[in-house]
Amino acid sequence: MAIEKTDVVIIGMGAVGGVMAAELSKAGLKVIGLERGPRLKTADFSFDELRYFQRKDLRPDAKTQSVVWRPNADTSRSVPLPRMNYGNQAGGGTVHYGAVSWRLHEDDFRARSHTVERYGASAIPADSSVADWPLNYAELEPFYDRAEHEIGVSGKAGNLQGRKIDGGNVFEAPRQREYPLPPLTRDQPSLLFEAAAKQLGYHPFSTPYAILSQPYNGRPACTYCTFCQTFGCYIGAKSSTLVTKLPEADATGNFTLKTGAMCYRVNSDGNRARGVSYYGPDGSDNTIEAEIVILGTFIYDNTRLLLLSKTDTFPAGLANSSGQVGRHMMAHITPTVLAAFDDRHLNMFMGPAPQKFTIDDFNADNFDHGGLDFMRGAQISVGTPNLEGGPINFSTVTPPPGTPNWGGAYRDFAAKYFTRHAAIGAQAENLAYPDQMIDLDPHVRDAWGLPAPRITYDWRRPNETARVEFMMRKLEGIGRAMGASKVWRTPLSQGVPGSHHQGGTRMGNDPKTSVVNKYGQTWDIPNLFVVGSSTFPSTSGFNPTLTIEALAMFSADAIANRYRRSPGPLL
Repeated sequence: MAIEKTDVVIIGMGAVGGVMAAELSKAGLKVIGLERGPRLKTADFSFDELRYFQRKDLRPDAKTQSVVWRPNADTSRSVPLPRMNYGNQAGGGTVHYGAVSWRLHEDDFRARSHTVERYGASAIPADSSVADWPLNYAELEPFYDRAEHEIGVSGKAGNLQGRKIDGGNVFEAPRQREYPLPPLTRDQPSLLFEAAAKQLGYHPFSTPYAILSQPYNGRPACTYCTFCQTFGCYIGAKSSTLVTKLPEADATGNFTLKTGAMCYRVNSDGNRARGVSYYGPDGSDNTIEAEIVILGTFIYDNTRLLLLSKTDTFPAGLANSSGQVGRHMMAHITPTVLAAFDDRHLNMFMGPAPQKFTIDDFNADNFDHGGLDFMRGAQISVGTPNLEGGPINFSTVTPPPGTPNWGGAYRDFAAKYFTRHAAIGAQAENLAYPDQMIDLDPHVRDAWGLPAPRITYDWRRPNETARVEFMMRKLEGIGRAMGASKVWRTPLSQGVPGSHHQGGTRMGNDPKTSVVNKYGQTWDIPNLFVVGSSTFPSTSGFNPTLTIEALAMFSADAIANRYRRSPGPLL
């Protein structure tokens, strides 16, 4: 067994790991990063829809790295998730994501207390565990700013230091300065969506992307090649941590990356983490001893590692004296309508494929929920179905009512509308519930012989179904206002979690009801940190990646400037 020693070991080299490796190694700490997948280069990526969209080459292999799902605890057998949307290489999901980069609203950090203050406690479902964050927007704003400027985000400010700016998101929280890069070029769907939204009295704006609209920090601008969501960027214009933060870490001389490394245990002694154990690419069993251990993987693996690392001190899982590890899982629900046009080509396949133009009018508490039977909301955008614009993806689209999904009529539908369609989607919040959870499946194991993460989850609760129906009607109205000749709903999932999974190691102010504090430091073990979307107490209607990166900078700053000087609890 090989044993190494270092100051910091980080598990997972995605949005969290890439940022924290750069920040801590620049601070002079010796850092080892463990990544289950390979480290690829921009030259490794190609325009291959079959490989990357259909076969999901940049994501975990569901056959060897299974994550299973059941709708409730009364279901005896789980089934494999049909797809997994997180990453399996250095850079993690930021390699293949659509690069949508949002800041949360101020009231997103106070979802519970804000709702109670405005609508009363009865507005919160009795069985929901939605909670306020232990930090506020003002604390995180400087780190949002740093993340946008260091990785490169293109967009238009809508609230500069409290001054609302037309053309940006007027509902956004105040920011100190403009985005580092202007928005990406508008396309035909965005123009139609913008005009329709304004006609309906809404406030459309260009979606912010971690995609370069102009050359930036030695990287080239986007070429609008189409192959974006689910693909790695062949020139590095997508601001993944693979091409932004990991090179920064390399340049310090303090960072070592180990690929093909499957971490299976956090080693501890009482209330102190001692390091980690991992299987190498050759099957060897290895140990790293470290003064600080950081879990920065996706929510399944952050949770699973704590549960796998139980000890006599923590028999229910490491750092789990609260019993909260694995609970309060959330995911975005995405009601979608399709709009088809007989009189124009929209060419949805051109340019970055995910959400194009957006309205924030029905997100968070940006609209009056009085008289409605749900809380919170959804961000609404125009884009491609399934967030990818190629012909293979279009073959997965549900045709309008009356059109079969096979045969000559389907062929004629696909031939006519491939270039004449748009998807309008609402990315809706899913509230936290304590029985939406992750644990270890007793029957299914992965390629390393470890129990598979098991999700117990069903989004179809009264608050969520009412919100989805409300949003569906808004989407249909926008589609008709865009001038579509056909507008129809796509089927909703039968309870399976959607995108952007969050929760499992939630942060909070109370060690009895949370796993980590606002810095990601576990309450039980001061030198063990868990960072990423697994710590979110609520989900918002926004994509989580920019918030993940800002939190990683926030935590790294606390470790480098406070914890290193005085090891121990930061609160």
